[in-house]
Amino acid sequence: MAKKICLAILLLFCSLLPALSLIPDSAFAPEIQKGLKPSLLSYLQSAKEDSISIYNNGLYLPFVSRSSVGDAVLDICRLGNANYSLLSYQSPDYKLRGELNFIGGLEPVKKDESYSFLYRGWLLKSQYGKHIEMNTKWWNGIFLGNQNAARNSWLVDGYYNTTDEKLNIDNLSGDISYNAKNLTLALGRGKFPVGNSISGSIILNDGVNDYGYILAEGRAGIFSISFLHASLMADSTYNIYNDHFYNNKNYPDKYLALHQFGFHPCSNLHLFLGEEIIYGNRSPEISYFLPNAFWRAIEHNLWDRDNVMIFAGGSYRPVQPLFLYAQVLIDEFSSSKLFSDWWGNKYALQGGMRWNVPFSLPESPSADITTEITAVRPFTYTHYLNHTMFSTDGRPLGYPKGSNLADVSCLLRLPYKDIFLWQGGVSYCKQGSFGSDWRQNYHNVFNTAEEIDEGTADWFQGTKTETITLKSNVLIDIFAHHRLLFGFETAHLDDWQNTFYSAWQFIY
Repeated sequence: MAKKICLAILLLFCSLLPALSLIPDSAFAPEIQKGLKPSLLSYLQSAKEDSISIYNNGLYLPFVSRSSVGDAVLDICRLGNANYSLLSYQSPDYKLRGELNFIGGLEPVKKDESYSFLYRGWLLKSQYGKHIEMNTKWWNGIFLGNQNAARNSWLVDGYYNTTDEKLNIDNLSGDISYNAKNLTLALGRGKFPVGNSISGSIILNDGVNDYGYILAEGRAGIFSISFLHASLMADSTYNIYNDHFYNNKNYPDKYLALHQFGFHPCSNLHLFLGEEIIYGNRSPEISYFLPNAFWRAIEHNLWDRDNVMIFAGGSYRPVQPLFLYAQVLIDEFSSSKLFSDWWGNKYALQGGMRWNVPFSLPESPSADITTEITAVRPFTYTHYLNHTMFSTDGRPLGYPKGSNLADVSCLLRLPYKDIFLWQGGVSYCKQGSFGSDWRQNYHNVFNTAEEIDEGTADWFQGTKTETITLKSNVLIDIFAHHRLLFGFETAHLDDWQNTFYSAWQFIY
């Protein structure tokens, strides 16, 4: 009976996925991504848990079998690779394979006040045949300690509630996907970065709450095409009812549509060009499901009511240790005013290089250092309607530090085998307050048609701030079922603000 119940649970949740497989050089899995994440919930699974481990045909429960329960208990403290998972299954025809594991952890944080996040959940990975993947990642937890400080946690990126005067959050990511060598089709819930970056992408950053999406990506020869259509969460409600209870739930529909064309003339050079649109307060726009169309022309014929951006970029590896990348995003511009200080010249530039230094620890990949420069014009990412702002659930989808800025960031990584990773980073950001916030309605600044046509915005206009940030952490992954993270961050604006954090995670 216990096996039948566990098998039913396993099959029930085989419809969701924590880590989507993508085609080579995918638009949604750039080679360089933001590092120094302060929570183990934000890190990918380690190589030890990344593949499905099958021990026998049928349902396998190591804690139920007398022959394996003793060794399964010892496996909790084992170093290296895990010998067991909580539950696994393989069908008699070998087509369906699945594995279920419990996940739990504790993440203390010390700023001016201290708090901790205690959570539990599950990880499920499954595969049917060679091409279909179906898995899930779910967790739920509460904050202990100072609740006011906990509300500013990096984990609180969307909905939360209060239970027994303690902040409570949960999250689920997953998908059903079809994966072939040069084709990916997926339906799921998650988030993606687009464009290489260590400080946050100017095109689409993943420092937000998960969202539902449809994804398709294919490659033929030297060309590729990528498509994403997502259901976002509006940042606030529309008040159209007399009763505030109904207004509090009246979030308008909001969507992101993105497509990208890739050109890969050789293995060390990749170029891309794409568009992304934020729209809403209506049903999904069928025209934005055409990945081979010019969406800006479509948007004009929909009476110019959506928020359209165009982006382009590329990467180049001239020699094996050196990787160069650059990208540009154009929010709005006028060709006749392109090099003027007109406020509507809204664009962002980003470029960097990663160098694999000629040093490595024994039996380990080489250390690498990445340097990146980002510049974002005033009012970039701003719009004037709730359902067309470049954001989801109160978080920006564009460059996470805002606009009207120049930022220089550097990241150094030193790995040891697959069990240890030290990262250290430093950044300097100069920013002006005028047009720096994506939440700003620019019609409140430029009120008349004349001001919209002639208004100006200079680089760093407004109150200037200069922020220096230092970060460092170490990820320890030597155990079969445990991971540890220790980190420190300090930022200087008017004075130094220090944050210490640590994390322990258990997966079995």
